[in-house]
Amino acid sequence: MTHPVAPGSGRRGPHPWWWLAPTVAVVLALCAVLVPQDRKAPARATPPVTPLPAATAGELCSTAENRYPSQPVDSGRYLINPNEWNATGGLCISGSDSGTGFRVTRSSISPASLTDPDRGPGAYPHISTQLQPGSGPLPIAVDNLRYATSSWHTTQVDGGVYNASYDVWYSTNRTSCSFTESAELMIWLRGNGKTPFGRRAGDLQVGGTSYHVYEAPKKGSHTLITYETAAGTTSVTDLDLRAFTRDAAQRGYVPAGSYLCAVQAGFEIWDGGAGLGSDSFSFQAAAGQPSGAITSALPGLCLDSRVAGDPAAIGTGTCDGSPAQSWTMGDDGSIGQSGRCVEDPDLGFPVLTGCTARPDQRWRVTPTGQLANQDTGRCVENPGAPAGTVPGGAAGGAAQVRMRPCEARTGQEWHPPA
Repeated sequence: MTHPVAPGSGRRGPHPWWWLAPTVAVVLALCAVLVPQDRKAPARATPPVTPLPAATAGELCSTAENRYPSQPVDSGRYLINPNEWNATGGLCISGSDSGTGFRVTRSSISPASLTDPDRGPGAYPHISTQLQPGSGPLPIAVDNLRYATSSWHTTQVDGGVYNASYDVWYSTNRTSCSFTESAELMIWLRGNGKTPFGRRAGDLQVGGTSYHVYEAPKKGSHTLITYETAAGTTSVTDLDLRAFTRDAAQRGYVPAGSYLCAVQAGFEIWDGGAGLGSDSFSFQAAAGQPSGAITSALPGLCLDSRVAGDPAAIGTGTCDGSPAQSWTMGDDGSIGQSGRCVEDPDLGFPVLTGCTARPDQRWRVTPTGQLANQDTGRCVENPGAPAGTVPGGAAGGAAQVRMRPCEARTGQEWHPPA
């Protein structure tokens, strides 16, 4: 912008810019001739990915025409699938109709073959529960999940970039299991050249094993939370999927009212993958809360609701399998029987009364097996005496249990139903 000249200052105003135009034109012309041009190198084209040859006998391969071919195994109980969902070129696996194993026989997965590197791996060859609602134990409402366990043994390779992982899915719709909308929970047995997506959010102990927790940003109905073993492993036995489910629900990654709708185990592959194998896989689940006897570490004694002269009292009696010794462990921390719940009213002993949502009816099993009340922090203690020899215990009845400060002692160790 030209600076104006103040009136009467005696200074001459600046020349207009266009009087320099001829000189500028000459200089630009000379520059074009004399100054060497900085020519950009032509862009290098990404070489096309060569598709794998056609499947051989016994192979199941993804192709451009069919990216997700599946094959029933174990008499139709499970499905195997090469699942090349984010790459081109093909991936092949082999499996047996009668077994639960599969192996990656050939793979074209590489950084060059990824369709969108920002979306994740190129393929997830896996074994899965049946996806049709009602064709197996699933779906089961998370709130009514009695147990869900899985065993998986793998063969892993040193080369390539991949993980060995479970992919567990939860749908808010009982009749479908949409992978684009459902909540996703991953359990990594090992990451080879990769770490889980998301922010590190503490650790979780399951069955004596420590898992690092990674929470991905929540964007829409599809969420992702990942649990990675602190020390990689090639196999798990009776892995408690219910424990991971409860933790993910508490963190807000499994919405209330969800259904466990699919469990998969396989290998997310970014590069290579040939030679990876699933040697064996099993999954068991059932609806309903864990029910049965709560046995004491003191031999032969079970928690019992038959205390002579006091229908609200709770004691221990010789284990006999009777309904009075059958207890239901609720997901909300309750311990119930016949519509009543165990409560610590801060009287020195627990009682069996109408179920409420109060903290004094919420219990947790400590790592050393104690039944600790969430409100008072005290633990249920077995008096350790035969029925009829302590106050509240008449012949043929149970000896009343007490509430005591939690200590690592045999009288406070219990074994709830699985």
